[in-house]
Amino acid sequence: MTGNRAGAPQVAVLSAREIREAMALVRKQRAATNRALKQRGLAALAVGLSFGLALLFAWAGEWRMGENRLQLLVVVGTACFTAMLVWAFAPSRRQILSEKNALAPLVLQALGDFDYLPGGRIAESMIARSRLFGRWSDYSGGDLVRGTHEGLLFGYARVALTRGGPAKLESLVTSGKTKDVFRGAVLAVDGLPPTADMAFAVTDRAAAMDWLADLSAEMPALRRRAAGVLEIWAVDEKDAERLARPEFAEAMTALCQAAAAGSAEIGLHSTAALVKLHTHRPVLPGIAEDPADEARDLYQEIKAVLALVAALAAA
Repeated sequence: MTGNRAGAPQVAVLSAREIREAMALVRKQRAATNRALKQRGLAALAVGLSFGLALLFAWAGEWRMGENRLQLLVVVGTACFTAMLVWAFAPSRRQILSEKNALAPLVLQALGDFDYLPGGRIAESMIARSRLFGRWSDYSGGDLVRGTHEGLLFGYARVALTRGGPAKLESLVTSGKTKDVFRGAVLAVDGLPPTADMAFAVTDRAAAMDWLADLSAEMPALRRRAAGVLEIWAVDEKDAERLARPEFAEAMTALCQAAAAGSAEIGLHSTAALVKLHTHRPVLPGIAEDPADEARDLYQEIKAVLALVAALAAA
């Protein structure tokens, strides 16, 4: 799989007809989904009210019922109502997935030859090697865009890292609560010239302190330098120079804006680079009034991703 080379003509931009047809299909699906949600919501509400009224009459009429039977009634009724709620909102989830499958490949087609996998993820081993994150016990992700651009392999996806999930031993010996380690977007790139040692750059030191403080203590040879909007930490001066180029800082800033990210961090390790974007915006959330707005946002985001990959290739 190959993406666009520097100076090469772009893949033909989508025709107006293709865009109109895709938008019309999504709008038609949304209208059908909204009707289904209303019907199922009313059904779930009716079941919930019926269950509530039954318990109210039982209490007001002082029905004779053993304590065990009453508890069983409450448990069964609650389970049924929960199942009804899941059933009521199922069309919304299907609509979002359908919208992603309809729009994302269409957007990517205008940018190059790239894959979109709704359930795809960045390799967890690559995230761990980057050392840009704290400890986590659960990893989830999706909306993977992957391919080759400027001779570099890349993957871009949403990522969620948490600690202390209900199935983890850690939660049994601490507070029993799940803690978010990171939620946002991750860009992984491979095929770079090897670094002499690890090197990092951050746009906001406060947002990176959780991992940067620990890493600085582990690697006292790290040296800090400022480069425009970036703060760079590196052992080798040549690696620091790779991250200090103005065009690289511009590409990082542009990607933050396109992904609605408050800050970003990048780490170079061996022949790989990993970019961490602090954003809560999903890919194609399926809630915009006009689906064309979502397609336009995705286009700008992936275009910024490709620009950053090109900046890394030029280093």
